Amino acid sequence: MEKKCFKCKRKKPLEQFYKHPATSDGHLGKCKACTKKDVKERYNDPEARERIRKYEAERFKKPERKAKTLEYNRARAKRNPGKAAARRKVTNALKYGRLERKPCEVCGDQKSEGHHTDYRKALDVKWLCFKHHREEHGQKVG
Repeated sequence: MEKKCFKCKRKKPLEQFYKHPATSDGHLGKCKACTKKDVKERYNDPEARERIRKYEAERFKKPERKAKTLEYNRARAKRNPGKAAARRKVTNALKYGRLERKPCEVCGDQKSEGHHTDYRKALDVKWLCFKHHREEHGQKVG
């Protein structure tokens, strides 16, 4: 079965549209490629990013959102206890001054994250910005 994207006007297979229960055929009217393009444009717009940041900050204050986040983090720690323990050790070491956050080793960005090459060596971290940390894991950024 095919559907026409209202944005790019192309007919595409239904698999190329995100599912959406509120629509008559159960899929969005905009294809995945156009949806991703729109999200990327909105993310790169400073005004839109600020609105999204404020929205997310308010959303996180809601008790049901906090409960979901806590549930997710507990499940994540249970799936990989070694990784969770390493994260806790780094957090505590930073908090008590036994470890110092350094700039990204690739680009020098001051806002960095600790990357573990071996979770058994919890305090042996490589400091990377968000972008380079994702690239280190083979994930596409932006």
